[in-house]
Amino acid sequence: MYIKVVMALLFLFLFVSCSGEKADKEVVIYTSVDQVFSSQILKEFERKSGIKVRALYDTEASKAVGLQKRLMQEKTHPKADVFWNSENLRSARLAKAGLFQKQGGDAYVAMGLRSRVFVINTNKMQKKEFPDSLEDLTDPKYKAKVAISNPLFGTASAQFAALLGKWGEEKFIDFLQALKRNDVAILAGNANVKNRVGFGEFAFGLVDTDDALVGISQGLPLAMRYYDQDKEGVFGVYGTLAMIKGAPHPQEAQKLFEYLHTKEVEKQLIAMNAVQFGLLFDDENKKHNKIWIPPADETSSYLQRSAELIREYLD
Repeated sequence: MYIKVVMALLFLFLFVSCSGEKADKEVVIYTSVDQVFSSQILKEFERKSGIKVRALYDTEASKAVGLQKRLMQEKTHPKADVFWNSENLRSARLAKAGLFQKQGGDAYVAMGLRSRVFVINTNKMQKKEFPDSLEDLTDPKYKAKVAISNPLFGTASAQFAALLGKWGEEKFIDFLQALKRNDVAILAGNANVKNRVGFGEFAFGLVDTDDALVGISQGLPLAMRYYDQDKEGVFGVYGTLAMIKGAPHPQEAQKLFEYLHTKEVEKQLIAMNAVQFGLLFDDENKKHNKIWIPPADETSSYLQRSAELIREYLD
């Protein structure tokens, strides 16, 4: 009997030890980077590190917003280890709320730059007719011919918050009202805009560079246009990477963070057309287009007011 009890306890000890070791070798990441891109890189990390990655992806329609809310709700009992965000304004807000573990003095790091550009159906418009200014969205000659993604979410919300900060409320409200008068279609996400412009439902739309390039690579009759090149340039948005304070798997989180925050991964993202320009290496391509990137900390303070005005004047 004594031997049986000892053997049973030994088996239980080994089982718990092995289970604990297995549980330790996992990491939880929340990401709004498109799953088609981010999942490939995370799978490669799994293969190389032997660490299981449990990823929670955001939806196209609620880009970054849903994950931001979830992280705030979990602040006192974090479930995520790493937050890989496709835009920077909400990362700035979360950092200000104290959700991130600082890395080298910074609450989060930047990686991968994209821009907000026009995607144009080349069957509907000749090159000489292409729109050149953001305000062309409100030009009556394009009435009911233009689409944008919902400016309450994702990079569109970041751009609109930046416009509010730059213009002030009066001009921003005028812009929203002009969009509504011009019957600009508000679609669920950038991919929807790209597809419906590509299929000829609209002449052009406002999307991220990655969506435009994906559409072009799919063989859709599309061209990409960097607008406002005679002014401040297109709105730019960069991705961010952060470790969650009090993360349940801190060692694995550190390994994933260090794996992702490299020029090699950034170059992979560029090759996939997930981002267009590198921030972790000297990317010569950045010099060919004017890109406007306002300070994230300042611009993030306009997100809430921008959303309120969008609901009031554009919905």
